[in-house]
Amino acid sequence: MTLRTSVAAALLALLAGVVAALAWRRAENPVASDTLAWIATAHQRGPVSYRDPAGAISPDGRWIAYSEGRFLRVRPAGGGAIVEFEPGGSQIRHLAWSPDSRTIAADGHTTPTSWAIYDRIAATHRPLWPERKDAGSLRQLAWSPDGRQVAAVSNGRDGAQLWTVAADGSSADAKTIGKPLTYPAWTPRGEIACVSTVDGRPRVTLPCGGAVLPAHPDRDAFGPLAFSPDAALAYVALANDAGTVDLWQIPTTNGGTARRLTSFSRDTYAPSAARDGSVVFKVQSYRTAVAVASAAGGPSRPLATFQSETPSWDSSGKWIGITYGTWRRIPDDARYPDIAQDAGIIAADSEELASAPAKIVHDSSSEDQSLCWSPNGEWIVFHSHKDQSDDLWIRRANGDTSARRMTMLGRGAEAGWPRWSSDGHWLTFTGASRTTHRPAIYVVGMDQQSGSVTADAREVLLQALDVDVFHSEWIDAGRTLAAIAKEEPGRHVIFTVPRDGGDPHIVHRFASEHDQPGLGVSPDGRQFAFVAPAPDGFFQIFALPIGGGTPRQVTTDASDKTQPAWSPDGGRIAFTVWSYEAQFWRINAARKD
Repeated sequence: MTLRTSVAAALLALLAGVVAALAWRRAENPVASDTLAWIATAHQRGPVSYRDPAGAISPDGRWIAYSEGRFLRVRPAGGGAIVEFEPGGSQIRHLAWSPDSRTIAADGHTTPTSWAIYDRIAATHRPLWPERKDAGSLRQLAWSPDGRQVAAVSNGRDGAQLWTVAADGSSADAKTIGKPLTYPAWTPRGEIACVSTVDGRPRVTLPCGGAVLPAHPDRDAFGPLAFSPDAALAYVALANDAGTVDLWQIPTTNGGTARRLTSFSRDTYAPSAARDGSVVFKVQSYRTAVAVASAAGGPSRPLATFQSETPSWDSSGKWIGITYGTWRRIPDDARYPDIAQDAGIIAADSEELASAPAKIVHDSSSEDQSLCWSPNGEWIVFHSHKDQSDDLWIRRANGDTSARRMTMLGRGAEAGWPRWSSDGHWLTFTGASRTTHRPAIYVVGMDQQSGSVTADAREVLLQALDVDVFHSEWIDAGRTLAAIAKEEPGRHVIFTVPRDGGDPHIVHRFASEHDQPGLGVSPDGRQFAFVAPAPDGFFQIFALPIGGGTPRQVTTDASDKTQPAWSPDGGRIAFTVWSYEAQFWRINAARKD
């Protein structure tokens, strides 16, 4: 057992008692607290990292299956050894048990949308329905109670479709529903329910896309769904006044009063039900805070007590740009691009930890993040989904707060963290390639005196290197770029390339499951700062000569790090300390006390 595993086991044992005692709050008609039990925790592979681990209880109630990045874990619900599988090619975002409690369907097999069947006993997995060309378009699979069919949703030419597919893939039927729908779920009676948009609001519908399942109070619903063994109750996450979601049970016949089952400070959602009447649900635990350490190595010093990430420095070294906000997982995703993230600034050398931004740069209803300053300190560029975009925006660093859009990649571009060259003439960022649609490097010409664009954004083409680029930086005054990218699942590469593209120079290859880790370059252009798994089991900051060589570990404290950024004087590295988990809890929802 590794040090991290043993420490984690002790902490989780303590966490189960502490959270049950402190985080649980009595709700209307509450379930008795002695029916609540922690059964597993899935560790995410980086902040957001797209998105939460999936998890569900087996129909017989004996097993919990959950994902950690590309890895599927199965273990006894009461504790015990984990069944290990070979990793898939992409993150597992959805899984579904078959009624036999032996096999599990999960996405992420080779691509995010491809599915596999995992066998708990044989510890193997294989493609699901390899003969069906439409299998990759199906989302959110759910098994029928008799195991003979699978329900799924897809986006058809004429709108959302509800699919029913024979378990062996031999036949299928697709029904177009005249409204958006998500998360189909079978009732024990063999009906299919789902969350569907009715009059602009998400509601539980039974049958899927049909009548709204009446409940009091009437609140927005967020899947997945589950049903009690007698089909009398539906379990679903409903919105609350705090901007998160709680788990509720809703009567399936004759309307009636819904009953809130949980009341945590974070999202409580994704129920799955066993035949014994127990329900397993998920609680998001997402924490980030900006910290700093000496570039020579030494202890980390936190800079903020509130949720903050993606640090960048101003040219004086006195201020650090941050992304801050609650990052509510479920409501934010459902209302994309309206995400609770904003751009702000904190002091780099304050004696007191910041409890809020010293200055707000941009605060809109949409996602605003990852700011950087122009070298002369006159302008700030940041990423935003403002006005339904997914681009870079610019505003003055002081005075006029109005922002204008400076790139036109459009929705789905995933424009990454911008970085300004030291001569003030160029910006680099990452975004979806206009040809391959994979993450690529872009550059845009700039005049830092006027803040105007002198050359539209263009992709930097790489020769003989097939990668998904996470982040790009400048090594010198606008001539050479450095980048970190995923070369294959679980393998990262750091390289340099001329601004005009060409043959990349490979500096370092290493194994890591951490997506979107960021990259820093020292102000003298001689060293990289990057994130990699350390022998202690944590993601730590490492330094590496630009020309390659042996990495030097910079941070050593027992926490995961990401997104390194070098200070202008070269003496410090700022980064994000993060903890992102999904905790799975079991509740005896059938009890009436």
